[in-house]
Amino acid sequence: MNYLVFDIGGTSVKYALSDQLGNLSHTGFFPTPGTNAKTLLQSMDDVRLRIGGKQPIDGAAVSCPGAVDPVTGVVHGTSAVPCIHGIPLREMLSGRFGTLTRFLEEFLSPLGGRFGGVPVSIENDARCFAWGEQWRGVAVGKKHFTAITIGSGIGGAMIHDGNVIHGSHLCCGEVSNFPMGDPNREGGLCQWSDYTPVNLAKRYGKVLGMHLTGKQLFELADNGDETAAEYLDKFYYYTALGCILIQFAFDPEIIVIGGGGSARPGLLEELNEKTGKILRDGMGYSFLKPEFVISKDANDSNLRGALYCLLRKKEEK
Repeated sequence: MNYLVFDIGGTSVKYALSDQLGNLSHTGFFPTPGTNAKTLLQSMDDVRLRIGGKQPIDGAAVSCPGAVDPVTGVVHGTSAVPCIHGIPLREMLSGRFGTLTRFLEEFLSPLGGRFGGVPVSIENDARCFAWGEQWRGVAVGKKHFTAITIGSGIGGAMIHDGNVIHGSHLCCGEVSNFPMGDPNREGGLCQWSDYTPVNLAKRYGKVLGMHLTGKQLFELADNGDETAAEYLDKFYYYTALGCILIQFAFDPEIIVIGGGGSARPGLLEELNEKTGKILRDGMGYSFLKPEFVISKDANDSNLRGALYCLLRKKEEK
């Protein structure tokens, strides 16, 4: 059986053809048209025609940001891809429409049926990452764990008894919004996402009067820039603190770390040192220290996790 899998990100959409075991082929990507749903769906359809046109497609699975309703397939909330929110994205892909408003009829009629009515599943990207790690990654055999992704923000997902927890507002795992740190310029508390390498680089870049990426911030610190090193120390400290909050609230077996920030050499050592110090010196005990595991295949875990979500839904029917 053949499945199309997509991972919609803020800057690019990754895709692949997969068999039912999660073996990926025909991998690629295209730029994310963040404000135009029609262009996004057309690009996804182009992928279907290009890599799926010569063989039957048995389903499509999508990983994307936002609060995804697992029942309706509608993406709520906000994200770096605004065009996917508030529309029946899953139905737009599968072509299985029910009753539509006139607006949706006018907007979707050229797009409906793109995937020929095959089953389509859509799930939050951090949850797909967790699914992928449980199915084919470092969390195989784990029934109770947390997965976080470090990028421009902090993605999070909670797995309990082998199942993703969505929460009553579809926001379980939205750890990026954890309030922590110093007050911001507006008088409120900073959030965990303010301390990612990407966002810390933006802050230091303003001081230097230049555009700075997370990678460049690491390079400056490695080359002896003491201020850059201080910014990175904030990244390590607040990542450790966020994981301690997760450990106390959810008590997972392990915390799996993925995303671009997980590739930083020495990350595990820094997190273990920081969590130990916070618990030991700041709280007086260390019996609940998180166990960190770095994903070995973070680039593909979202794609595989999206497929795993689709396969589980098919089994449940």
